[in-house]
Amino acid sequence: MAMREPSAGELDRRITIRLRTDIPAPDQGLDSVFTEQKKRWAKIEPVGTAVYANGVQTDVKITHRVIFYYLKGMSDAHEVLHGSIIYRVCRVADMNGTRRYTLLEVEEQGPERPGGGIYG
Repeated sequence: MAMREPSAGELDRRITIRLRTDIPAPDQGLDSVFTEQKKRWAKIEPVGTAVYANGVQTDVKITHRVIFYYLKGMSDAHEVLHGSIIYRVCRVADMNGTRRYTLLEVEEQGPERPGGGIYG
């Protein structure tokens, strides 16, 4: 089933898409390195309760959908940052197979910590 493409004015959220790489830290932890940061206008919408409930059962907790103009090379190694809220990418799709929009199914991780990322 095809999804309705965003109309004029619906891409109203300014997001940053970044590639996240975790590297070993000196204190036996992990440090996150962010590269390929791109700014885009996007539409962010929460998913329905049925989608969320099914995701909890399969351990893929999708909380939102993010739609923006097509961007090649997206993967689940990327993060979406909107304001101070971080979203982890769970799935990437070419919306309706037309290469006009990219659709991300994401899980909200919460606010970004002062040191960057969700771990601080």
